[in-house]
Amino acid sequence: MARPLGELQGETAEANDFARWLRKITNGVGVRQLESDFPYSKSLWTQFRNGSRLIPRELLDQVVNRYLREPAMRQRQLDEGHRLFEEALRSAARARTGENGSAPAARPRPGDAQAHALLRLDDARLRQIEAMRRLHASERRCDQLQDLVSELERRCTLLQHERDRARDEVRAELQRQVQMSAEYRRQADLKLKRARRAREEAYELRLAAEAQVARAQLDVLQRSGAEAEDIAPLVAPADAAGHLSLLADVAPALHAIDDEMDENDQGMDALRAELRLPAVDRSAYDPRIVQGVVEEGEAPAPGVVRVLKEDNADSEDNPRSRGTGPRSGAGRRGRRAVALCLALAATLGMSLAWDPPPAGAARDPLRATGGNRLTIGVALDAPGLSELDDGGLHGFEVDMGVRLAQYLGFDSQKVSLTALDVNERAAAVRDGRVDVVIARVEVTEAMKKQVRLVGPYVRTYHGVLVEKGNETISNFKDLAGRSVCTRAYSTSQQGVLKDNAAVIVTRPDTRGCVAALRAHQVEAVIDDQVALYGYTEKFDDLEVPPAATDGQQAGFYAIALPKETPDESCRDVFRALQQYVRGPWKLDFQSRLGSVVQAFPTTWNAFTPSEGDMNERSSCSA
Repeated sequence: MARPLGELQGETAEANDFARWLRKITNGVGVRQLESDFPYSKSLWTQFRNGSRLIPRELLDQVVNRYLREPAMRQRQLDEGHRLFEEALRSAARARTGENGSAPAARPRPGDAQAHALLRLDDARLRQIEAMRRLHASERRCDQLQDLVSELERRCTLLQHERDRARDEVRAELQRQVQMSAEYRRQADLKLKRARRAREEAYELRLAAEAQVARAQLDVLQRSGAEAEDIAPLVAPADAAGHLSLLADVAPALHAIDDEMDENDQGMDALRAELRLPAVDRSAYDPRIVQGVVEEGEAPAPGVVRVLKEDNADSEDNPRSRGTGPRSGAGRRGRRAVALCLALAATLGMSLAWDPPPAGAARDPLRATGGNRLTIGVALDAPGLSELDDGGLHGFEVDMGVRLAQYLGFDSQKVSLTALDVNERAAAVRDGRVDVVIARVEVTEAMKKQVRLVGPYVRTYHGVLVEKGNETISNFKDLAGRSVCTRAYSTSQQGVLKDNAAVIVTRPDTRGCVAALRAHQVEAVIDDQVALYGYTEKFDDLEVPPAATDGQQAGFYAIALPKETPDESCRDVFRALQQYVRGPWKLDFQSRLGSVVQAFPTTWNAFTPSEGDMNERSSCSA
């Protein structure tokens, strides 16, 4: 999937006009594919499509010939492209010579309204092709997810049978695999619902696009009296759905599906804007890897979240999804009726006015009133802090989130935990997917501009993770000339590696770096020390040299709230955190991060936040 393009950057209006035309011709094609199809780099293609650089004349012809199949459309777009190209060249020449006057531009012959009508028809056809491509991709994705759900269901059945017949020493491991398979099956079900929603939306876009084509064809017929040309839709062949042989393959596959559906949603938003259709709210269809809820009844161990068997986005307690989920037959019928009305209106030459629903009273999700649920975003893959394991979420940050919700007055049945990828945590709280994030959000000036921060709840220090028995690395100076992995977006840790002349290797997250270390692809991993110690508890072949912390200034983890959080609610969270730090903080830290306490038996309190830290670094205070 191609990512949305940025703003136009041409030096003249004509250069931007030509870039818009080029974007239209290459719509849906990413820079990697363009680099593969033509002998020009990704950076050059970015410049070509933002208008800051004109493509070579011969490349113009090659692009049109490759991506447009209908001969008549191809010739019209070639003529239009050359016209816009010449205008862009002339405007650039005038800009270089300082000429203020504008020379007459080469345009279609005066009175040639049919040429304009045919160009509008081409534009409508291109949108129709894009809509059909997205519908096809949505159908293929649904098929893949259905296959995945079936495969996981089969896996669960076989594992349960093996578990019941297994010896005691292997039964626990089989039980863990059964639980993880069941959880992944639930997640795949959630993503299948989202994919089905995307398929319905793509169907609406196809209807609207076809209506625009019909309207443009009527315009051509009225102006020329000729027969409208047949449409040759461009539909890519379907990919064969694969089957997963290893449970470890499931999580990366689900992540990849999420990324693909995110990009598909962005593409449909762009197409929706071109078709002048109203925006849609997809918040109820955006499950992220795992969602759990703290239930009443027999209490689980602190921080263990029992995962629901049903998608809680469809529950009656969730006001954001009531009546909008995939189970709502009336919702489906309503959306299809809207699409058919759009098609009819477009064909008959009518326009529809879309009035937004009246705005209701502002909702403060941090207040345990009015039936509010509290959704807390946590990490998925940070052992000791927050990790999905044995069908539930465990860790220090999970424990803290549950306790803070209690301090804020939320009933346990009204608290949900949503696991977030490492690079989407600030975005999740900004766009309302979660109400609060407790997931290794560091206190920085850049982060303060995006969200409100309450904390810190932990002091952090840079640390090094190595294979056990590696006595050649005990501090940062030993990293000189060695390959060291860190998170791709962690500028502070990359700065430490540059200062110590290490060879920097990046991965999207710490989990990827740890995998590279255990596969002997790198010699060490640098990250926050508390996070690295969690991996030493998970893998007994890894260790953290304690001396690497010596002489460092502390960093800080804080709670992230939406930027628009009222001051009083922010202060409520601050007071709840104060109460937690003064109370069960030490017990939870010792329980979940015992390896840190063992490594620093007399000084582990250095990881404890102080009252001064909280007053100085929080966006609000008591």
